[in-house]
Amino acid sequence: MITRPAPHPAGRPAIVETAPLSPGQERLIAAEFVRPDGTWPAPGEPTRLRPIDTAAVLVDGPLDTRALQHAVSALIVRQSALRTRLHHLPDNTPIQLVAASIPDRVGHSTLTAPTPPTRDVLLAQAPPQHVDPRSHTLFRTHLVRLGDRRNVLLLQIHHFVSDGWSIGVLYRELAALYNAAHTGRPAELPPLPRTFATVCRDMRDERHSPKLQRQLAFWRERLAPPRPPLAFTTHPAQDDTGQRPVDVHPVHIPRPALAGLRAGARSAARRGPLAGPFLAALALVLHHQTAATDIRVGMMISNRARPDTEHLIGYFVNTAVIRLRLHADMTATSLTDAANNAVRQALEHQALPIQDLARDLHHHHANTPGPLYQVTLALNTMRPQTLTLDGLTCRDIDMEPTGPRNAPTSIEQRWVLEEQAGALTGTLTYRTDTFSEPQIRLALDHLDQAIAAVTAGRPTVAEITAAFRAPGSGQ
Repeated sequence: MITRPAPHPAGRPAIVETAPLSPGQERLIAAEFVRPDGTWPAPGEPTRLRPIDTAAVLVDGPLDTRALQHAVSALIVRQSALRTRLHHLPDNTPIQLVAASIPDRVGHSTLTAPTPPTRDVLLAQAPPQHVDPRSHTLFRTHLVRLGDRRNVLLLQIHHFVSDGWSIGVLYRELAALYNAAHTGRPAELPPLPRTFATVCRDMRDERHSPKLQRQLAFWRERLAPPRPPLAFTTHPAQDDTGQRPVDVHPVHIPRPALAGLRAGARSAARRGPLAGPFLAALALVLHHQTAATDIRVGMMISNRARPDTEHLIGYFVNTAVIRLRLHADMTATSLTDAANNAVRQALEHQALPIQDLARDLHHHHANTPGPLYQVTLALNTMRPQTLTLDGLTCRDIDMEPTGPRNAPTSIEQRWVLEEQAGALTGTLTYRTDTFSEPQIRLALDHLDQAIAAVTAGRPTVAEITAAFRAPGSGQ
């Protein structure tokens, strides 16, 4: 709801909208921000919350800084999530507050750099990465001048108000607003009938609706026990903080392999999500690593089936559990069909928050051992390659952190992949008390073989995994 501006201290903008957190924001705050005992950290107290995400775009040509400033200001006005911060009520209930405005001035600095500077050098030019969502601005921009016709634009947005889909929205709308301001014409952007806060209130209202009860019934049946855990390790170690140690390895799936996966996503002449055939290949690797025939992967899902969410920036993302059952005589084609079907059904039942499902399953099957899933997949194919600014040449600079991110101790592998230049690139974060680096390199080799098998469609599960073990396969 739009509220009357509240009294506020001098210098702090009025609050124009309030809303509950989205289910995704709830999970984020519970997992990374509040203390383990559920209390809120004091201002300035270190938390597990990931730092603000930074994208860097190298811009060659005569950049119109006036148009850029206009575009940034207009985007902040248009997308209310960019003006949002976290707040907790006296009873510790978290809510989000939307301010009438936030600082929108594009920061500037100058570097002498004949080539694009490194990630660390660029981050040193921007404001600090670690932010408190209760008090800090969660969207900001900074322009690093490298020369008369060369700049790097830093775009920083916190995942409390942004997901992978949102980054695509951010790039498209910032480009459209810049190009319009540069040419002196109105930007042709679709209207936004609802704000992110409005959608969050809808999400809260529908959590016990008949629609979500039907989705709950589907997931209860889909995830009925037994749910045997994947036997990666039997005695997990922990460090001094109680966290299991992790490391990260780069992942690259080249253009030909991605084309084969896309072909596998077609069923009955209809193109499906890329996730289906990739999950089929990943299931083969996990089956080989554990001998399990019940493979469950927690897949990040856009959760944007609601009307009027396509063009909104906000944290909508949910997790869907993709369950695949393998047997030795199953062909790669049959496995891919099963994965495509599982992904399609997950998309049809994506609105039920995973935390609500987990609570329900625990209530009805409290004695079922093991987590719902031990492997997660985030596969982003929605982001454009880079900004498209009139009269300029733009190219993304890799700003992916080299270190691993925190994960729940039940997660053994976290795959984060993004489509770029016709290939899939990203990272695999893994538990070092479960996997050695050579084992991870071998698993990535096996993934390449599995993708080839899924693309061919003919071998059986037994034949594919036998090839993994064959002399010359690298094991």
